[in-house]
Amino acid sequence: MLLVDNFCQVVITAPQHADEYLEILMAVKGSSKEKRLASQFIARFFKHFPTYADQAIEAQLDLCEDEDIAIRKQAIKDLPSLCKDSKDHTHKISDILAQLLQAEDSTELAAVHNSLMTLLKIDAKGTLSGLFSQIINGDDLIRERCIKFVTSKIKSLGHEVITKEVEDYLITECKK
Repeated sequence: MLLVDNFCQVVITAPQHADEYLEILMAVKGSSKEKRLASQFIARFFKHFPTYADQAIEAQLDLCEDEDIAIRKQAIKDLPSLCKDSKDHTHKISDILAQLLQAEDSTELAAVHNSLMTLLKIDAKGTLSGLFSQIINGDDLIRERCIKFVTSKIKSLGHEVITKEVEDYLITECKK
């Protein structure tokens, strides 16, 4: 808990706080409470540490695979935040979420759907590219669930999300 207290006292905007961010990334191996806080803090301060983007995504992915469903749902919920300020990682995050569509628990699956919808609103084309990556390369269950997600959820999004460019991309990918 000392780590959290110390970290919260610091304004995270400068490279001199990289050690604290690395401690947060390591907290994904800690207790349940540390893992939940780590998930939230990884997402919250992600934009300030682009050097550690890959490590942060991997740490968040570790939390998405945790044995505790509450931690998994928290990590899934926090994934779209990694793309809020930069769309560079949208494809990868969408690909991860697409793989998580194989979840059997209905509440976990709902969290995945909500995160994908949030991600679509941040970067529709990048999100769709991650989904189509799994449609093309994923196993049968993931492919089926990605197709079901795309066909059932996309139509509920307005033209501010599904622009002409995104629509053209969708058509091109569907023809493959």
